[in-house]
Parts: sequence; structure tokens; C-alpha cells
Amino acid sequence: DIYVMDPDGSNVRQLTDAPGYDGGPFISPDGKWVVFRSDRKKENYLQIYVIGIDGKNEVALTDNEGVNWGPYWHPTKPYIIWSGADHSNPRQRPNYDLWLMRYEVNDGKIEGKEVTRITDFSGADVLPVFSPDGERLMWTSTRSEDGSSQLFLADFHLPE
Repeated sequence: DIYVMDPDGSNVRQLTDAPGYDGGPFISPDGKWVVFRSDRKKENYLQIYVIGIDGKNEVALTDNEGVNWGPYWHPTKPYIIWSGADHSNPRQRPNYDLWLMRYEVNDGKIEGKEVTRITDFSGADVLPVFSPDGERLMWTSTRSEDGSSQLFLADFHLPE
């Protein structure tokens, strides 16, 4: 489950209380939301969720036969990025790429909108984070010559 507290460790509050795993939370830049991953739909298959910092208005942003994890907020625009892979075919090795979703806040709830695939690489692209101004993207990838995990950094432009 996911908890929040004041910076001094006081006022501990539980945000989630559903069967399964909830983890990897990040608080939105405006401090009103928490994005996280959960396997409550199917064990070991992670989906991206958002919940209000007050524990209300939880919404699943992804719903597929896959593993979606490492969600991260864009610092200035209404977008969330994450790593995701299709796990629907157990005989096929899943390919982890980066995915970006635009969202809107309507009636106090986040609504997921368009999803854009950001990377398309045969190895793993995972753990994306934006620079504080949102103009750069850093992630871990196995696209090095020896296939080891390395950090990659690139200029980033939101889709039109």
C-alpha cells in the first residue's frame, strides 16, 4: 500500500488499501496527485494508477496484458511517462519501451487521454525521468554495444 506523511514524519496517511501490490509512487509537481504501479488487476502484471493526495479519486490509467512501471510526471505539462511491455504472449520475450500519456483533470479526477510510444528498441528502455524544465529525458537502456544497462539522455519534445 501507499502512504504519505508530512516532511517531519508526522501525519502519516494511508492512500491505497486494495488487494495486491502498490508501489513506486511519485507525487505530481502540483502536489495534488500520486502516480504509482499496481498488480491488483492481475498478479505480477503492473498497471499505472493515479490517486489524489487525499486518497480519493483513484483511476487506472493503463489496462492491458502487460507490465507498466516506473511512472513519472512531466514537470510542466499534463503528461505521465512510464516503461511498458506487452506480456500477452508467454512464448515471446517482452520488449520494454517508454510510453507517454496526456491527461486532463475533470470533475476532480484524472482522465487518461492519448498515448504515444516514445521509444521503439529491441532491448529494454526503462525508468524514465524528466529534467526539472521538462526539456530533457533520461532513462536506462540496454542499447549499448555490450547490452549492459546504461543511462541515456536526450532532448525531449512533447507530441503535437
